[in-house]
Amino acid sequence: MNLVIIGPPGSGKDTQMAELKSYMELEVISAGDIARALAAKSDKCKKVVSEGGLLDDGLIFAEVQKKLDSLEKNVGVVFDGLPRTLHQAELLNETLAHHDRVLDKVIYISLDEEAIVERLSRRMVCSLCGANITIGTIKCAECGGRPIRRADDEPVVIIKRVQTYLENTLPLISYYRNKYMLIEVNGDQSIADVARDIRQQLEGELG
Repeated sequence: MNLVIIGPPGSGKDTQMAELKSYMELEVISAGDIARALAAKSDKCKKVVSEGGLLDDGLIFAEVQKKLDSLEKNVGVVFDGLPRTLHQAELLNETLAHHDRVLDKVIYISLDEEAIVERLSRRMVCSLCGANITIGTIKCAECGGRPIRRADDEPVVIIKRVQTYLENTLPLISYYRNKYMLIEVNGDQSIADVARDIRQQLEGELG
């Protein structure tokens, strides 16, 4: 099975992917992870990412190709934060077809703008391993690293990230809905409830 999970920044996509992987054999291909890896190698990419912008599609999909090349044909994939634009949706279809794959369903975690800003402004991550850390925690439970705010979670960057999301990504919702591929869940509820809704809809759609 090949899935896409999309939603605004702060909607809990990483958490829900972990839930998906707990009962489905899926490899994660994350646009965010790809962008951060490219930013670590290039000052130009680092500037774009730190300002909340989107990297060139060619750079992103070259990495997607490499990741798909490394997987066995029978291994499912969930794409996190990709596609983000209609053009990327077309590129993803072409890339999957090149690997004899098709996209099965698109999971959309919806969250309103006010909730997005509130969540991101309160989010902290580990300085060493990058794990999300509850605000007020002194050190990371995974590795003992100190909590920091991600560069792209600074208030001025959050606003730009939300604007970029609204301008580029929301048209995807209509695109996939019109193709009867969209599974929409309310992200403004507990992690367990979001996971339950995703699983129920996937099981209902795919049997």
